[in-house]
Amino acid sequence: MPPSATLTDADRRVLAYLAADGPDYPALVAGNTGLHVPLVERRIESLTALGYLEAVSGESIYRTTAAGRDALDGERTVASTDEGGGADAAAVADGGNVDGSVDDAVDDADGGDAARPEESA
Repeated sequence: MPPSATLTDADRRVLAYLAADGPDYPALVAGNTGLHVPLVERRIESLTALGYLEAVSGESIYRTTAAGRDALDGERTVASTDEGGGADAAAVADGGNVDGSVDDAVDDADGGDAARPEESA
């Protein structure tokens, strides 16, 4: 199955955040992506099962894997070549998926003031 068929908007937001900012706790991922904590926890569980994320420590800190970065890059490639990109961007900004469905209600980001753990080698 191609990456565009397996990743939801929430998956893309979680993967993109962790790829850009490094390992983080699910609650901070939620706060910095505007998603609810329970939704982020469910998506992290699914993305970990797919091999796109991995736990960094026993404290539930996650980071993207090479497969997760490849899946995200595949999504960006598909999105950049899609002729309807404007509608896709509007759906994502509205908290929904490209297909018009909504994963969960979108929460206002709290600014993510808490300290972020350092990435482990």
